[in-house]
Amino acid sequence: MLRLKTDLNFMQTAGKFVQEIGYDKVKGKGVFYMRKLIVAVIVVGILGAIGIWGYNWFFSGKQVSDILIEKDDVKSLNANIQIGFANVSITDGKDAWVKGTVDTNKKKLRPTVSYKKKGTVGSAVIKQKGKLFTGLGNIRNDWDLELTNEIPVNLNIEMGVSDSTLNLSGIQLSKLSIEAGLSDATIDLSGDWKDSFNADIDLGLGDATILLPANTGVKLIVSKGIAGLDAKGFTSEGKGIYVNDSYGNSDVVIEMKIDVGIGDLKIKLVD
Repeated sequence: MLRLKTDLNFMQTAGKFVQEIGYDKVKGKGVFYMRKLIVAVIVVGILGAIGIWGYNWFFSGKQVSDILIEKDDVKSLNANIQIGFANVSITDGKDAWVKGTVDTNKKKLRPTVSYKKKGTVGSAVIKQKGKLFTGLGNIRNDWDLELTNEIPVNLNIEMGVSDSTLNLSGIQLSKLSIEAGLSDATIDLSGDWKDSFNADIDLGLGDATILLPANTGVKLIVSKGIAGLDAKGFTSEGKGIYVNDSYGNSDVVIEMKIDVGIGDLKIKLVD
C-alpha cells in the first residue's frame, strides 16, 4: 500500500540544507536548479499539508482493473504510460503487447486504455484517471505491467508521485523516456542489447538507481542540481559526460541524458 511519507518538516529540512551549504553555492548551480529546488519544496509541502489535514476525496473499495492489449501484425509499438500516484512495476512479457493489472481502492484512480494501429506501428496509451491531489490519504494504487519483448518498443513513462521498479532489460527498446516528479526509482537496463537506443531520464526529487550493461557502450550526459552522483566504472570526459570502458569498442551504444534535481543517483554496471 502506498502511503505519502512526506510532511511539512521537509520544508524546514530543505531550508536548513540550503543554509548549511551556503546560498551562494546553491545559486552557483544556476537559476534552473534553484527553480527546481523551490518547486520541489512547494510541491512536497503542499502534499504534506494536505496529508496532515486528512483530505480524502473518494470512497474506498477494492478496484482491480485488468489491462490487455492483444497482439496484432504491427512491427513496432509506441507505449505511453501516464501515472499520477502509484507503486509501479514494469517488466517484459510475451503473452500480449501490453498486459497487467492495476489494484486500487479508489474507483477514480482506475486507468483508461487505448490502442490504435497505423500501418506497421501500434500506439498504446495507458493513463491514470485521477489527478495527483486525489491520491492522498489511505491509498492503495499498485500498477503491475508487462510489455512485449517480441517487437521494438518506443517507451514513454510519466510518473508524478511514485515508488517504481522498472525492469526493462528484456524489452526491445528503440527509445526510452522517463519523467518522474517525486519518486524513488530502480531502472534496470542491464542485459544483452542487440540494437543501440537513446534514453532521456528526468527526475525531479528522489533517489534513483540505474543498472546498465558493462559489455555495451554507454555514454551518460548528466545534469544535476543538488544531487549526489555515484558512477563507478565510468570515466568523466568533462561537462557532465561519462563513458564506460566499452564505449568506443562496442557496436551497440546506449546514450542516456539524465537530469536530476534533488536526490541521490547511483549508476551501476552489471556484467
